[in-house]
Amino acid sequence: MSSSASESSPTSALPAQTYDDALKAALEVAGWPSSLVCASKRPTILPDLAALVETLLYRSHVDEVFVLPNGVDLLGHADALPEELVRAARAPSVRTFLAELSEETMQTWRGRVYCSSADMRDERELKEHDGRPLDRLLDKARVLPAAHPEGGVYIGEIRKAEKYRHALDNRWVKTVLRRDVKDYLGRERSEGMPYWDRFDEGVFCGGRFGGSPLHVDQVSWSNVGKSFCGSKLLAIWPQGEASRTMFDEHNYQLFVPPLAESEARALEGACRVALLQPRDVVIFSGGNAHMALSISSELSLTAYESFIGLDPANLRLFLQSGTAAQYRQCRARAAMMEDIKLEVAENIADLIADIDGGHVEDPDLKRHLPAALAVLQSDEYMARQLKRLTTAPPPAKQPRLDKAVEPTPPQSGPASPSPSAAATAAVPTPSPPSSSTP
Repeated sequence: MSSSASESSPTSALPAQTYDDALKAALEVAGWPSSLVCASKRPTILPDLAALVETLLYRSHVDEVFVLPNGVDLLGHADALPEELVRAARAPSVRTFLAELSEETMQTWRGRVYCSSADMRDERELKEHDGRPLDRLLDKARVLPAAHPEGGVYIGEIRKAEKYRHALDNRWVKTVLRRDVKDYLGRERSEGMPYWDRFDEGVFCGGRFGGSPLHVDQVSWSNVGKSFCGSKLLAIWPQGEASRTMFDEHNYQLFVPPLAESEARALEGACRVALLQPRDVVIFSGGNAHMALSISSELSLTAYESFIGLDPANLRLFLQSGTAAQYRQCRARAAMMEDIKLEVAENIADLIADIDGGHVEDPDLKRHLPAALAVLQSDEYMARQLKRLTTAPPPAKQPRLDKAVEPTPPQSGPASPSPSAAATAAVPTPSPPSSSTP
């Protein structure tokens, strides 16, 4: 289901009042302030798949949350998870969820297991027991009764332990999903993005009051999540200095009832508060401080892909990763950022080459590339790599896009610049900015 016709099909978005009523009920369960139900903090509700695609690729995600109700079904991804995982998620608790998975499956999967208790605001990750490191999900499930006999359990980043070739694009991955948002977009558009991570896509499972504590992603990319079951609250805070003091006080804390006064005040400062219900798809920036809290009686099961679109605001925030502008508690290492920036530069150079070679048909990719390229070249390392990659003699290559199966992209927006104009938009190396990574 990846044609432009299906993208244009209308679907009924939730009326604001209906959404607000559901959010109010969820806040009552979580013990979060009812004042969070207000127009200024409401997420943008997307009406259809065409809006989802436009938002993913070309809109700013900074200080925003976008929700497509029933998006999992609209994407045709209802059966994307392994049946064993879906069946186990019907269990009444995360501990029972682990018991429902076969030992054979857990031996081939990894996942982060977080432990909490009523008197803890921080989650403790189960990494070792009795001096022995724990690697596979099976290792952690076996020692959990002794290592954490009582209290809450939350599992994050469930993925395969060993990489394999994905059936849909033959790329190396560890994801457990059969198909992703990346596949719905089609190869031309997904490979035209500066970055799209399906390799380390993770699945998160939690019961009521389990979740991801207040944090910022190490790399300030965007996230698109698919909620397969259960409900959760997602709060994000204004990016940057506006939230630094709050983050210093509450980083890696999960706001569960009963709230402290400082936690209630922190929530009042959130710029968006969203309720994610079963089958919803959500988009937000990992560069914003954010927190997710499961609030349903059934387990929540959500899968996330990380990506970087072509909107200049998203790219500027990405370039802050690993610099002093990023909160020190979550700052990416320089070597990690250099690797990711190199991958971004290679992807953009490939897109320029494909445009020049006549292998890109999507006019929106061509139209948005020059502004994205200008932002990336404001970073000294990125500018140097892009210059090297776009001025070197190109190797002989076949078009990377399979024209026989590529969906027709939506036709919108003004005429795009010529490929040569996009390729030469702003190639000179700028003066080193003070925040750039060496």
